[in-house]
Amino acid sequence: MDCYLKDRDRLQLSSWLGKECHFKLLYKISRDGGSPQTFHYLCDNKGPTVTIFYNTDNNVYGGYLSESWLSTGGWITDRSSFLFQFYSNSEWKPNKIPLKIRGKNVLFYESNGPTFENLPSFEGNIEKTSNCFEMSTKDLFSGSYYNTGLKNAQSIANGHNNLSDLEVYLVKDGPAEPWREPPIWESETLDCMKEFIRSFQPKEELNVPEVNILLVGQVGAGKSSVVNTINSIWKGEISTRSWAGSSEHSLTTSFTKFRISDPSTGTHLKFQLCDMRGLEETMDVKLEDIAFLLDGNLPNKYKFNPVARATKDTPGFIKDPTMKDMIHTVVFVIDGSNVEVMPDGIIKKLKDIKDMLIDRDVPVLVLVTKIDKVCSDVDKDVEEVYFSNAVKKTVDKVSDVIAIPRSHVLPVKNYEKERTLQNNISILAMEALKQALLFCQDFLENQS
Repeated sequence: MDCYLKDRDRLQLSSWLGKECHFKLLYKISRDGGSPQTFHYLCDNKGPTVTIFYNTDNNVYGGYLSESWLSTGGWITDRSSFLFQFYSNSEWKPNKIPLKIRGKNVLFYESNGPTFENLPSFEGNIEKTSNCFEMSTKDLFSGSYYNTGLKNAQSIANGHNNLSDLEVYLVKDGPAEPWREPPIWESETLDCMKEFIRSFQPKEELNVPEVNILLVGQVGAGKSSVVNTINSIWKGEISTRSWAGSSEHSLTTSFTKFRISDPSTGTHLKFQLCDMRGLEETMDVKLEDIAFLLDGNLPNKYKFNPVARATKDTPGFIKDPTMKDMIHTVVFVIDGSNVEVMPDGIIKKLKDIKDMLIDRDVPVLVLVTKIDKVCSDVDKDVEEVYFSNAVKKTVDKVSDVIAIPRSHVLPVKNYEKERTLQNNISILAMEALKQALLFCQDFLENQS
């Protein structure tokens, strides 16, 4: 039986708790190890939690704690605590086991894992032996503190507490269902995405050594920060390749192609991030220049002139561009915190550019940046992004304004105030980059 909290488990817990909730994994013994110190490091002072026991006989049961776990305090009384059962020998048999007496029923102690009366876990370090974690069976579902009714350890757990896995989830108020399926927020997910990007290679017969992704957006939306974020993730530390920050006019004045190095191979990845001058209502980029960019006519480092467009006499102008010179996907970068007040002139410019893309069959993807300013919960924890109604409304608004499918609008957070890399921020960025590469692949297949 799979050892993770399933959708109907989450909905059942929300029903028992009497409110919409969602759940964030804090501790998983098969991943984090059977150390009480690790459990307390990951789970103490976080808020209410549910602990899930995955019995080797496909019985799933657990306990709810309405307070935060702590390393000190001994036995305490949590009157809102309850035990529960989800599955009995793989069969879905949800059963809430309420507290029966008001005595001390939960143990806060640094040498113990998550421990309830009638549902103990482990004391001291525990290793996996004989393909399971052998937990304590002391007073297991004895009914002395929690009302098991006619059930007991035999009927709930087949008389033992040997586990395939044990998980502790933080219980958070909010929708039980995410508005979009979130990724698994673990380093393995990031590694998997990076491996896909590392192995990405345009078809050799197309004579395109690397794909070109053009970033387009209003001044201050975070185009250049997207470049810096992606470069930082591959470099392994916060870095800057492109000027970024606040300014009345665009800090980026030239068309610039950025290659990203992969330190593990010592080679460049097979894409170029192409930055350009930010869109403004005044001192704006000429649509003719954007057409030349899309078609591959303008050279790297071409400097935009707000009062005059490029011509065939422009230095470095590529008169006969090939597929490798063209733009293969365009990414609109939109400041999520300013969607409601985006100037009409900027919206019109983006729609005009979209029309040019449709004429050329070039895919468009939208990145909604600054999601931490859209929602305070996301500011505290980026993993809340797909549970945030505010972020969902912003994505929906952008989809409606640009008139593209919602699946083509991705929320991201650039590295801006952080001094170290974080898996959740990096996963969102790599998810967006992966999608852009897939769109490039679609474009090239259509052309071939």
